[in-house]
Amino acid sequence: MSGRHAVSRKPRQLRAISYTPTAPHLVGYRCEALATPLDDKRAVVLAVHNARSPRLAARWLQGQAERLARRLDLDPFAPWLHDAPVVLTGDTHSADVLRTWVRDPAKYADAIQKLAAHVSYHLTVTDSDARYSLIAAPVPVRRPPQFPPPAGCIPSPAGAGRRPAAAFVAL
Repeated sequence: MSGRHAVSRKPRQLRAISYTPTAPHLVGYRCEALATPLDDKRAVVLAVHNARSPRLAARWLQGQAERLARRLDLDPFAPWLHDAPVVLTGDTHSADVLRTWVRDPAKYADAIQKLAAHVSYHLTVTDSDARYSLIAAPVPVRRPPQFPPPAGCIPSPAGAGRRPAAAFVAL
């Protein structure tokens, strides 16, 4: 063994570095539409969406509320029902609550305000068979979305990735 390898070196001093993030804490919003039977045995996920802003999350909740109201309060003469037997119960309270929430701008603004303050928003209605919940909750995001796209890139036709703008000049 040569003398060069036999000499021990001093270990390097570890510097105490405190982590201070340079960017603000990024938050996304997880939105869910759930149906839970009244016996609370299980929850059925009706729809899921990840939104980038409080406004997009509230807009998704509005769309799901309208969609759910249409499903809870069927039009017996709708063409897509054809000759299906429909039993009208007369209980349209939960559908009316959802439609009222969708049409009220103050409720929409309240949802945006709560989500912007990083507080989850819940809207729950109970029907004769189940409890329906629309939920939007803030979740941390690992990296910022790449929006707008970098200079010189446009979305691909399939929407799967990014291609340089020069690739479309030849087309």
